[in-house]
Amino acid sequence: MGITTEQIFENIYNVIFSPKTFFENEDISVSVRLAAGIVVFIAIFTTVMTAVFDGSILSFSIWYKLIISVVTTLFLWFFTALFFEYAAKIFSKSGNLSKILFYTAFAPIPYIFFAPLNLIKNSGDAGYLIGSISQFILYLWIIALYIYSIKAVYKISYARSFMLIFLPIISVFFSIYWSVCFLSKIGYIFSI
Repeated sequence: MGITTEQIFENIYNVIFSPKTFFENEDISVSVRLAAGIVVFIAIFTTVMTAVFDGSILSFSIWYKLIISVVTTLFLWFFTALFFEYAAKIFSKSGNLSKILFYTAFAPIPYIFFAPLNLIKNSGDAGYLIGSISQFILYLWIIALYIYSIKAVYKISYARSFMLIFLPIISVFFSIYWSVCFLSKIGYIFSI
C-alpha cells in the first residue's frame, strides 16, 4: 500500500509548519520514489519561479536550466544522503538509506520560497536587505531541517546531527590544509 496524495500534502505542511511532528512520526510511510519526485519538483519549481521573476522564462535557455537543475539536484540529494548514511555509522552502528533519502528529500522544501525572496531582493536597497536576511534565515531553516532528519533517522543527539551536517566542510578544510602542508614540505625537501 502506497502513500496517498493527502499524506504527501500533510507531510509537506508538517515540514514547513511543524517539522518536529514530521520528523518524529514513527508511522511514516517511506517511499524513495516519492522522495525523488519531491526533489524533482523542488528543482523544477525553483528554476521556473526564478525564471519567471527574472524575466527569462520565454528564453530557450530555460530548458537547459531545467535539465541541469533536475540532474544536479538529484545527484546532490542522493550523494548527500549517501554521505550522511556512511558518516552516521561513526556515531551509530545502524543505518537506513531509504529513510534518510526520504527525509533529506523533504528537508529542502522551504527552498521553494527562494525565488519570491529573490524578487524582494531586487526591489531596492531596503528590499535587498530584507531579502538577503530572509534568504539567510531560509538557509538556516533548511539546515535545521537536515539536522532534524539526521536526528530522526539515526537516533543521535542534536549536537551530533549538527556536527554531521558540517563534517564535509571540516573535512575539505583539513584536506586542503594537509595537502598544502604536504606539498610545501615536499617542495622544501627538494629545494635544499
